[in-house]
Amino acid sequence: MFKNCKSIILASVIVSSTHVLADYSLSTNLDINDKKTKKDSALTGDFGIRANQMIEDVGEVVGNQHFGDLNLKYQSFNSDNVYKGFQFSARVNDQEQMMYSIQEAMVEWRYTDSRLAMGRSTLDWSHADKIWGLGKINNRVNFDYFEPGQEGLVGFFYDKQFKNGFNISAFGSFVYVPEMNPAMQVNDDGTIDCKNPWCTQPNRTAPIEGKDIPIYYNVNYPEISEAVLRQSIGLKLGQRLKVIESKNFNMNLTANAYYIRKPENNVSIAAEIKYETDNNRIFVDATPQFYYHDVKGGNIELEIKEWNTKLYASAISTVPEKSPDGDIPYIEYTPIKPRKLQEDYLSGGVIYDNGSFKSHIGYIARVSEYDRENDILAQYPRWNQAGHIALDFNLTRKIGVSLDYKYDMLTEDRLTMFNTSYRFGPNVIAAVGVNIIGTNPDEESFWSQYENNDSVYSSFKYTF
Repeated sequence: MFKNCKSIILASVIVSSTHVLADYSLSTNLDINDKKTKKDSALTGDFGIRANQMIEDVGEVVGNQHFGDLNLKYQSFNSDNVYKGFQFSARVNDQEQMMYSIQEAMVEWRYTDSRLAMGRSTLDWSHADKIWGLGKINNRVNFDYFEPGQEGLVGFFYDKQFKNGFNISAFGSFVYVPEMNPAMQVNDDGTIDCKNPWCTQPNRTAPIEGKDIPIYYNVNYPEISEAVLRQSIGLKLGQRLKVIESKNFNMNLTANAYYIRKPENNVSIAAEIKYETDNNRIFVDATPQFYYHDVKGGNIELEIKEWNTKLYASAISTVPEKSPDGDIPYIEYTPIKPRKLQEDYLSGGVIYDNGSFKSHIGYIARVSEYDRENDILAQYPRWNQAGHIALDFNLTRKIGVSLDYKYDMLTEDRLTMFNTSYRFGPNVIAAVGVNIIGTNPDEESFWSQYENNDSVYSSFKYTF
């Protein structure tokens, strides 16, 4: 009777809640002056449009036909060594749905060897989390899953570096802001709609005794204070060593370890399902729940400046609480509860960047146990055993080409991004490219539900 419950509830989990090569720069090394250093202000950004249907039958998924993007970044650094930063992005698709993200909104006080900041900012603590879009530490922008991006946490940030290369970073917060994208729309008639290609619309009907019975969804939204007032605390310790230092050759080794306890970036859902014969409908009563998890890990990075090369290894582990924080709803009929599993990943790679040519070769492996047949209520991992290659280079001052390819050797999932761009003067960029998702038809995975979200596109962007 309830054989479709899995797709119904997994899709309901997110009810509450122009091309560039992905940023693979490694920045877990503490640098107090890594942002704007001149004592002035600047507003930069871009806006543009993209059409995804250059080939027939591609890009026809709801919300994937065309969209417009806006990106703004403001940075200010004054004579009192106070830095102010604000970064905002928005996207409007062909369904007139607007998605937005405030990646950064912070004030930072800088001193000779330390800084104190408050507001919203990313924690650059994990290479694996950033490069592979795991979303364990920072939120993700999630306008699309090809390049999920990073969105900062809200709280207080403190960094301190010492002359011997040792550094410490701390984070604390009493405010929780979950990931907002992609979102679903809950209608007054109890149905749920998706207006973007990255959410999975739950079923509107379910077959019972040969008949399609309508499903009515009700979401018990919590009080704002109950959702927002949640604590986080984290600490990172690092050490930087000069392995080789000479006039013509320099090699630096950096290692760090971190721990953070915080709410999960996604809101989970507990639901009760019952068949109301008198109303001839299936009633799904969904209640958002907030789970804490412990995130720990570390990074090792070897930088060879003269070769423009960095080698890195990264480990990350998330241990979720088995029970949600707060009251657990009483369920009388059929219950559906989220299944929480520990996730452990190991990652490594090499990055080359000489300014005009960038390349990245990487690998990630999920080393924690995961039973894909029996853990049906646990979310599929985005990556299992995956390799990655990314290239970005300028053929001329005006023509650029980039390629980004990921392949999961366990599920045979494949993500391909190819783009070529032409710059008309200093501010206008036109581009054509393809984004393709490939999956194994005999396997069910995270990416199989999005296998039609391909695009063959042309874009036009104005920068300032």
